[in-house]
Amino acid sequence: MGRSSCYHLRMRRVLTYLLLIVTLFAVVELLFVFSKKPESDRTWMPEQAETAHALDAGSLVTIFNVRDWTYDASGILSTEWTSATLNPKDIVRTWFIIEPFSDWEAVGHTFLSFELEDGRVYSFSVEARREEGEEYSAVRGLFNEYELSYQWGTERDFITRRLLYLDHPLRLYPLSLSPEASEALFRSLVAETNALAAKPRFYNTLSANCTNVLAKIVNRHHPGTLPWSTSWYLTGYADEYLMEEGLIELSRSVDETKAAHDLTAHRASITSFTSSSPIEFSRRLREQE
Repeated sequence: MGRSSCYHLRMRRVLTYLLLIVTLFAVVELLFVFSKKPESDRTWMPEQAETAHALDAGSLVTIFNVRDWTYDASGILSTEWTSATLNPKDIVRTWFIIEPFSDWEAVGHTFLSFELEDGRVYSFSVEARREEGEEYSAVRGLFNEYELSYQWGTERDFITRRLLYLDHPLRLYPLSLSPEASEALFRSLVAETNALAAKPRFYNTLSANCTNVLAKIVNRHHPGTLPWSTSWYLTGYADEYLMEEGLIELSRSVDETKAAHDLTAHRASITSFTSSSPIEFSRRLREQE
């Protein structure tokens, strides 16, 4: 065997050994990742520090650890946590909110608001729960790096945090749901909130994110309601999906519907009433559309 052939043989062996080592490290890392257990007892980011849970007494439901922080463009103004007691039969409308993250329209966050006949509006959001000082990464979210969090808050908190403090665009849509369907959806989320509080789970960018967890909850409690869609994973298209399903009423074209419900153009006006009460804030917010 010539010198050149021996050299190439040695190189193939070296590369084979390197590949085996890399594969071994990858397997060990995956075993470590997927052997981790979700926990609720960590030092969380302040806005996710409290674990929501609820007392369902039938006619009245009390949700504990409802976030009611206040913000403006300069930062966080107050950090209050409260509780909310309501009769789910008093829900008159459910709203869907989408928060695009970047110029890539496929990426976004989604959440819901429940409007009561007395003017109160409470929001529900599925989120990746981060430890203090931890940054969110969609890639890390694939590998059990974040626990799942179900956050409840006043709509004033959820809207102004994203629109003013984080300077993100928002679109706010009324859903075509009857009060009875809204009540059923609310009760489903309350039940799931308690289940998660009792047994923590991991967030996952693809399989357990802000949009498909909502869809799965709906279908778990009301089978067959929402057909599978790529928007469960490409969450920035979630409002288009709901338009296709007839849950968001179209205003002529998709783009015109989006524009009609875009809060971003009203950011300056909304800034003027962030110090209003939560009820007054939600009332004035809907005057912007």
